[in-house]
Amino acid sequence: MTALLIDHDDSFTYNLQHWLAPACTEITIVNHRDLQKNMFANLVVLSPGPKNPSDYPHVLDFINNLSPRAAVYGVCLGLQMLVSLSGGKIAPYTPPLHGKKSKLEIKNNFYSSLQNSKVARYHSLYCAEYNEKQFEIIASAQEDKIPMWLKHREKKWMGVQFHPESFLTQRPELHLKALTDWLST
Repeated sequence: MTALLIDHDDSFTYNLQHWLAPACTEITIVNHRDLQKNMFANLVVLSPGPKNPSDYPHVLDFINNLSPRAAVYGVCLGLQMLVSLSGGKIAPYTPPLHGKKSKLEIKNNFYSSLQNSKVARYHSLYCAEYNEKQFEIIASAQEDKIPMWLKHREKKWMGVQFHPESFLTQRPELHLKALTDWLST
């Protein structure tokens, strides 16, 4: 599998590359400023990053112009971009969480083995509203019930608010397996 990893000027991008490496034959990292319309891979990965999805209109256009069958996986800001493109609302999270752990509350059987596992959170924004007709919630945070893992019902889009690549996230290999299992469906 090849992956196009879009870097939103975030230091976690290379951790994300390292986390993805066991599942990929090639990972191309491109800074969001250098993104070209004709770039593609088996998987497009949207990295975490600062600011709001609306601050990256060229990335939003890029995603919107992909085939609905194109696999897109978003992490933190990346999830917020997918939700924003579907008419959801992104709002400030107060106080910001940087390097905090939360337990996952799995909402379906997609990956029930991750129930109660701890994940790393680094965010000052969150998906305050998402279209439930478009997105299925996979997991929320036990502490505050905000969406932590969403999957689009029609498009091949999935995203997580947490950081699966962080050393604070338990069982990162199972999160990678969940991603690869989803890609094979």
